Amino acid sequence: MTGKRSYYSSSSFKMAALFTILLGASALLLGSYLYDFSRQIFIQETEAAIDIEIEHILVSFENKSQDELLNYIKKRSEKYSNPVYYYQDRLDKRLAGNIKKLPTTVTPISEGIIQFSLEVSGKPKKFGAKIHTFDDGSRLLIGRDINNIIQRYERLQFFSILILLFMMSVVLVSFFISMFVVSRINIIGQTAQNIMATGDLSERISIDSNWDDLSNLAQSLNAMLARIEELMIGIRDVSDNIAHDLRTPLARLRTQLESALKKPLTEEEIDGLLKETDELLGTFNALLRISQIEKGSQKFEFKQTSLKTILADVIELYDPLAEEKAIIIKHKLRELPTIPTYGHLIFQMIANIIDNALKYSPKESTVLIELAVDDDYQLIRVTDQGIGIKSEEHDKVFDRFYRSDKSRHTEGNGLGLSLVKAALALHKGEITFKDNNPGLVVEIRLKS
Repeated sequence: MTGKRSYYSSSSFKMAALFTILLGASALLLGSYLYDFSRQIFIQETEAAIDIEIEHILVSFENKSQDELLNYIKKRSEKYSNPVYYYQDRLDKRLAGNIKKLPTTVTPISEGIIQFSLEVSGKPKKFGAKIHTFDDGSRLLIGRDINNIIQRYERLQFFSILILLFMMSVVLVSFFISMFVVSRINIIGQTAQNIMATGDLSERISIDSNWDDLSNLAQSLNAMLARIEELMIGIRDVSDNIAHDLRTPLARLRTQLESALKKPLTEEEIDGLLKETDELLGTFNALLRISQIEKGSQKFEFKQTSLKTILADVIELYDPLAEEKAIIIKHKLRELPTIPTYGHLIFQMIANIIDNALKYSPKESTVLIELAVDDDYQLIRVTDQGIGIKSEEHDKVFDRFYRSDKSRHTEGNGLGLSLVKAALALHKGEITFKDNNPGLVVEIRLKS
């Protein structure tokens, strides 16, 4: 398929269209009801206003003469301009009233009710009227001013139309939103299907907006895919590194075991085999330890711990090694409040840092260990005068089995800093490297 890919399936489009039609029909029904309701209210109010006056006249002059009715109409016509009257005999001759002649232009409102306009006090006004025919053939037109009723009617009509337009806008917006949501869901689903079909974890969900929740979800899924890809690459690299770094010692171990079949091994050779085996076991134990920390498969019980005490214990452990290499360990340890940590893991993490500092520092150099406060963190700083780490390798050294060119001639399996990274992630801590020229400054921050 060429051009821009369409993410609107026929089923989803039909569902959105059906939803829109149902909502639109509901809006039209409501609008029609409001329109009809407002018209009925207008008619009822107009008719009620006229019927009151007619009922009053019929009841009051039921058994009275026409002269008395004429006299009443004349008095009312002289005193009031509303209601209006026009009384004529059966021959259509005007007898009384406050309008001179019947209106020529009328509009029927409903059965028996008409509407017309008259000028009252120099202003045009609208009237609703009924014509009542008496037994003698005379007729009486009674009209009421319905301007206020018409204003209320027009206002209600206006709001009815406004509501209808608003609901139709809601219908259209709902349609576009539903199509937008459907397209986003289909994009996510299509990307997931592509990844499952091809196994390509580098594919990402396309995002062209950031204001909606689905785009935020897509960003989170992309971040998750990136993390999964990173982990898969890490697994592949670890597998490659294991094959590369362990092939030589395993091959050497196999050669020595084959030699043992031909001639007895000396005690020195047996010790060498045991050492080789211990190193292999140590490598695998370190890998398992890192994996356990990263997965959280172990239940780490955090307790209030003094970093000063842990640092003092690590320094005491490494003092003999420092003396053997003629390296001076200096320390500046402040008494700080205890913080929640898994003490054994913190001990191992700091031991790895100090071990590297001693391992890569020359004889008669100095290693400085400090404990201080940095904002809301307790800061552990280890400064050495060794070979250091290139700035472009600061992130790489945390990869398992990574060994920089400067350190390949020294003993180690390249897992020490990987364990440090895992332990810091568990404690939500931070680690940074700085150049000491010569040497390296390692700063570890743990939340107070």
